[in-house]
Amino acid sequence: MMTTDTRSKSPGRCAPVECCDDSDCQCGLRNNFFEGKRLTPDMFRIEQSYAVERRRLLNRAIHGWGVVYGYGVESLDAPQRPVAGERTLAIDAGLALDERGRELLQVKRRELAFSDLILLKGPEKAVSAKESKDWIASIMQKAGDPRGLCWLLRAHYAERPTDPVSIPEACHCDHDEWDHTCETVRYSVQLIDCKDCCEDPECGFRSDCTTGGCCGDDPNHPHHAKHAARDPHRTHGRGGCRGLCDHLTKLDPGSDCVEGRLWEIEEPCGNVCVDLAHGVPLACITIVSVGRGDWTFADEVEACGPRRLVKRNDLLFDLIRGCDLTRLKSISWEHWHRGEVMPFARFVEAFGHELTGGDHAADYYTNFYVTFSRPVRLDTLRPDCFVMTIVTEERDDAWWETLRVPIVALYNDVPVDPNAPEAPAGHVWGARLIVNGDWYRGVFQGFTRVFACETRVEIEMRGDFIVDCNGQTVDANANGRSVTVFGNGTPGGTFVSVFGVERQGPSTRPTANLREPRGVRS
Repeated sequence: MMTTDTRSKSPGRCAPVECCDDSDCQCGLRNNFFEGKRLTPDMFRIEQSYAVERRRLLNRAIHGWGVVYGYGVESLDAPQRPVAGERTLAIDAGLALDERGRELLQVKRRELAFSDLILLKGPEKAVSAKESKDWIASIMQKAGDPRGLCWLLRAHYAERPTDPVSIPEACHCDHDEWDHTCETVRYSVQLIDCKDCCEDPECGFRSDCTTGGCCGDDPNHPHHAKHAARDPHRTHGRGGCRGLCDHLTKLDPGSDCVEGRLWEIEEPCGNVCVDLAHGVPLACITIVSVGRGDWTFADEVEACGPRRLVKRNDLLFDLIRGCDLTRLKSISWEHWHRGEVMPFARFVEAFGHELTGGDHAADYYTNFYVTFSRPVRLDTLRPDCFVMTIVTEERDDAWWETLRVPIVALYNDVPVDPNAPEAPAGHVWGARLIVNGDWYRGVFQGFTRVFACETRVEIEMRGDFIVDCNGQTVDANANGRSVTVFGNGTPGGTFVSVFGVERQGPSTRPTANLREPRGVRS
């Protein structure tokens, strides 16, 4: 793609129409219509400019900037291209907003050759067609290995005139005009530090120490006494009134009244005006040589790391609901969770499977297992993610004693939905508890009084320790007595399940049961 930097030239076709005919009106001039008003081209330009500028103002002020949706990027083989080994970048249809609030709309998939991209060697500075081959060759020569370099692919707002018309004049000296302006998208690449390809975006909202609410906690504040008297121990909501106010007060709405914000780029089918200063990052790509001074794309594309996203309303709602989180999906003992007392024989049976091989031979494989709504990382599933506690009555003084069951390992052979996709390598759908064999034989095959009195079992799962396939901790909170819905919409948390076990042997204590607290019995 041939490029021409026109910043130093006098304003031409790419210069924006002046926002305001009246210098006293800053970007807010609109028409006042009345009978007898003479409608000139300037009047229509003012009307159109007002509507476009206000729409872009609301875009950047309310929605922010980045990719709204679409714009998938992949590198494809291009056997039909004239240069052997040349590849193309396929960019899907999509919508993005740039920092000026302009809409970057691409309505269908496009395949771009390397020559279709604008090469940027600095902020707002394009490489001309004449120097492009030498310029990129010098960069690759210094680097040694082209695959060690990272190039940022950006989408840019662009516009080009269409539909030429000839305007006859009284002097018979016709002049040409363009009937329409087409808003379109162009793409650029720029060399960047590879660490910037996968950096998490910084928080836009920053709040320094603010001493409290909008009236402050400063005793010298004129409204302090009246405000504090209402509630001297109050707390403030997320962000705090003062923090939000300070943050928003410092923001600048920006203006569309900026001269020279479009650069003229030469293309085979005619010139196009492109905003090189406010591109929207799409992906990090690798550029490699195909010989004879020609360059193309490698197959590696990182299309999420550098991408800035616009959070749509439905997406924000789903994030609040925790739809991005992996949750605890099921527990094998759901029938007894905070409900009926488990028969003692059934409790013993849940532990009665001795292992015969491997590192945990002679330990016992249990029927206590959990499954998750998405695969979780196997390396984060460790015995310390689970705690099983036996809570029993001390026979002499009726204290509750706690005894920890020794969980020595976790196995991942749990029932999986046959329609579920295969878990990625190093990930599993669930975990089963393995307990120490000596403990089992001592408790269930030897002589013990642990279950002679009222007994409860507490099983705890620490969701903060378990990481899912998306790199987030598992939403593991209990949800009342439900055994079909778990989690509270936040990462991590602790799931605790309690059930009673049937008493064994004579006792003067009441029958084992989960008794309701006094004062809330229906």
